[in-house]
Amino acid sequence: MKHYFVPTILAVLLAGGNLYAGAAHADTSIPIADFFKKSEFNGRPVLSPDGRNLAVLTPRNGRFVLAIINLETRISSVVASDPDWDVANPQWVNNQRLVFSISKGGDEVMEKQTGGGLFAVNRDGSAFRILVASVKDAMNAGTPYKPVQVLKRIGDDSNDLIVANNERGQTDKLHASDLFRLDTTTGRKTLLTYDNPGAVNSWLLDHANVIRMASTLTVEDGSKRIKQTVYYREEEKAPWRSIYQAYLDEGKAMELLGFDFDNKTLFVGGRFNGHDKVGVYSWNFSSSSAGELIAEDAQADIDDGLIFDEARKKIVGVNVDGMKPAKQYFDADYARMQALLNASFPGEEVNFQWRGDHAVVGTTSVNNVGKLYLFDTRKKTLEPLYSVKPILEGKKLSEQQVISYRARDGLNIPAYLTLPEGRAPKGLPLVAYIHGGPHLRDHFGYDPMTQMLASRGYAVFQPQFRMSTGFGWKHHVAGWKQWGLTMQDDITDGIEDLVKRGIVDRNRVCIIGASYGGYATMYGLVKNPDLYKCGVNWVGVTDVKMLFTVNWSDMSGPSMDNLGTKMHGDPKTDDAYFLKASAIGNADKIKAPVLMAYGSEDVRVPLIHGEKMRDQLRKQGNTVEWMVMTGEGHGWAKESNNILWGETVYRFIDRYIGPAATR
Repeated sequence: MKHYFVPTILAVLLAGGNLYAGAAHADTSIPIADFFKKSEFNGRPVLSPDGRNLAVLTPRNGRFVLAIINLETRISSVVASDPDWDVANPQWVNNQRLVFSISKGGDEVMEKQTGGGLFAVNRDGSAFRILVASVKDAMNAGTPYKPVQVLKRIGDDSNDLIVANNERGQTDKLHASDLFRLDTTTGRKTLLTYDNPGAVNSWLLDHANVIRMASTLTVEDGSKRIKQTVYYREEEKAPWRSIYQAYLDEGKAMELLGFDFDNKTLFVGGRFNGHDKVGVYSWNFSSSSAGELIAEDAQADIDDGLIFDEARKKIVGVNVDGMKPAKQYFDADYARMQALLNASFPGEEVNFQWRGDHAVVGTTSVNNVGKLYLFDTRKKTLEPLYSVKPILEGKKLSEQQVISYRARDGLNIPAYLTLPEGRAPKGLPLVAYIHGGPHLRDHFGYDPMTQMLASRGYAVFQPQFRMSTGFGWKHHVAGWKQWGLTMQDDITDGIEDLVKRGIVDRNRVCIIGASYGGYATMYGLVKNPDLYKCGVNWVGVTDVKMLFTVNWSDMSGPSMDNLGTKMHGDPKTDDAYFLKASAIGNADKIKAPVLMAYGSEDVRVPLIHGEKMRDQLRKQGNTVEWMVMTGEGHGWAKESNNILWGETVYRFIDRYIGPAATR
């Protein structure tokens, strides 16, 4: 398959303007709150299948409402609104009808996020229908909440959708699901997967809406290993047959990506034929093995992201989520469109959604958190839609750089480094900002905490330490059972590299992070007490074994029994490791002051993690600042809490490594 490599109207509703001209100017006094305020617009505009209408979530009376703009006449109308709820996640069913959900957005804490549901309406505002009641309405009625996931449109003029629901699979600990055909005019659901090959957690339909693929997860007796089995059938009446099996703890699971438009060629993601990174392959049904390698990347896994054009009946490319996002195109028209838009926005990251004669274009860059445009592909004209965060318009932000360094054992560690705009990269105070998971990763793009700290003169370092995902299996498994050990050394080695290069002042370093990042903060203060002048931990693990022993946490079940014990340690056999890796158990080594915050309703890392650490530190005379976010969970949902937290973090860090700090 030939590749084309390309790195990667609201005037009716709002006042018009230029194409966001106006040069950005240096501004080191952006209010901290501005970084953490929610975006003025919610989500991305969505073109109708024929490209003639645009669905937009626009602010009105303090709420996001759903508006439809006719792109020929420029006439707009609000078709869905509620004084108590934001409209969220609009999707087109056909050219006349849409579905959406509701949300409290940043107005409420996690505990009061009782929206969800699924609702349908015509683009002229008629034929409104409740398809799935919201969490709040289900609670008021005393009935279970029954959410569905929209998988695809039926197509053409059909009012039906294919949706997934786990109502029949609720007792399965690995989350079995069914597929239904949902009539958005009547609300009637028709079960499509009565004939299934087992407890299916993932389904795939072809372009004729026939269910052709199913992936099941089962726990193997004795070993407790989770095994994936992938099933295939040639057509709707054909029997299911197994075509692939793999253990998840070997990193060889198959991702079902989609059929080509011949409904015969299947594309899958996986690590096949000895490859360390996930790539995109065609599947050979005759040999039940991976066929042609369609797309791969030298640094990053490609485990999703095929780009389908339903109207042209083509798979046109694949998204690559590397340290910087990129695209690999298989289609010359899309490659030309990307090149044209790149030329129109030099120095910007450009993405587009193309339907009919229109494309919605999104751009980002150092000083551009996000802008949206409408591109007329016939007239070759661009119109501005909106800026995602106009409050930062014209302000000078700080550039996020991609770097890498060698850990002490030679492993290459990719990282992000954000240096404060307008400051010489020499002897800067540093904040090491550690991601959660730990089997997650950071991504390229705007981050409010990073930009806020950089605006105040701090360099911000974000290492993708071993066990981070997305950089191959070897990078991931190198971190198994390495909490506090080589995972922690990766962070230290990155800081030392920046010190050695003269960028960072080793006497002005703090470490911060949430979840696993909170653990890395606390253990960093244990392991390297003379390196860090302060630490900020929110919703952080403080004792690894407590991931298994706190029985009111959601960290339990088959995944923790299998993958959890391999990644984090086995509570039956690894007591020595758990004692060594416990931040609470080694708290006597901590010297630096600590700021800690937890959500009162957190079931991922319950409050007891923080309370035990707080009590131990205070008992031994350490400086501890403590906050509980009432009603919040594993992170903050409410806008005012995010603002408060940002302001608190800045004041704390500035006290210990800021200009006035004693060195």
